Amino acid sequence: MFLFGLLVISYTSVMAQFTVIDAEQLRSYLTGNKKVALVDSRTSEEYQQAHIPGAINIMPDQMRDKAPGMLKDKAELVIFYCRGME
Repeated sequence: MFLFGLLVISYTSVMAQFTVIDAEQLRSYLTGNKKVALVDSRTSEEYQQAHIPGAINIMPDQMRDKAPGMLKDKAELVIFYCRGME
């Protein structure tokens, strides 16, 4: 059984704000009208096995290089998820 950690990041002009959300809140974000970027931060192998539809795969050690090109819309809410503690 996989448990996912969800982290929402919204950018302000000064600093990023981080909020931990649950699966129900994620569903609300994904079905709402707000633009959302979903980032799966697990390994490529885990991502290939299964991922949330529409999620992009960026592992933590690749964030600096890949994120700017893949997350271009600064108005988007960015939600990160990974495999949590089992």
